[in-house]
Amino acid sequence: MATDPEYRERYKARRNQRRKGPKHRAKQYEKARRRRAVAIALLGGECVLCRFSDLRALQVDHVHGGGPLERKRTTAYYNRVIASARSGDGRYQLLCANCNWIKRYE
Repeated sequence: MATDPEYRERYKARRNQRRKGPKHRAKQYEKARRRRAVAIALLGGECVLCRFSDLRALQVDHVHGGGPLERKRTTAYYNRVIASARSGDGRYQLLCANCNWIKRYE
């Protein structure tokens, strides 16, 4: 039955319908928030320049640039940040929103 093409199409349609619902979006949002919180904690929990620590304004900064390109390449962005922070390779740092914008224009 699992190899029947009609069954597979019906299964895919049901699965995609579940993924479009508001409950699925809420779960995805919460999952991303948890991953972001873990990434921020691993990166020190405060801005490396001014020591600001409000989670709402902290942003992950790419030390050597290339952030937009990397975000386009992958959907598991915070998983990459977490793995990098655990390995200690220094590709990312935490900056508050103000320091991050200042860094862009320096």
